This record gives sequence, structure tokens and C-alpha cells, in this order.
Amino acid sequence: MKLFSQLKSLIADFKEISALLKQLQQQQAILTEQLKHVQTIGEEIQTDIDKMNFKNQPHLDRIAKSQQNIDHELSKYKAR
Repeated sequence: MKLFSQLKSLIADFKEISALLKQLQQQQAILTEQLKHVQTIGEEIQTDIDKMNFKNQPHLDRIAKSQQNIDHELSKYKAR
């Protein structure tokens, strides 16, 4: 009888492991799908950042040039 109960216990353990493995595989599939969405969103965000940088670059260049001119003019007064 002890062998029979151990066998039943072993079968139950295998069934539980099988169910847990199936659950793990389902969760892995969900995670893989979500990762694809995250990658897509990341690519879209990077595209938006690139567009924004492209649009802002002329303004940033003018600001940098103006800052250089201001620094140059201020250096004339500091030298005196």
C-alpha cells in the first residue's frame, strides 16, 4: 500500500509540474508579446526624439551663436 500511495503522490506531483510548466509557458508567451510592444513603443519614442532634435537643432545653433557673440562682447568689457 505504501508503494501505491507513493506512486499516486508521484503522479500528482507530475501533474502539478505539468500544470505549472504550462502556466509558465503561457506567461512566457505573454511576456514575449509585451516585450514586442515595449520595443515598438521605444522605437516610436526614438523616432519622435529624432524628429524633435531635427526641428530644434537650428534654434539651438542660433542660441549657441548668440551666446558666443554675447561672450565675445562681454570679454571686451572685462579686458578693460
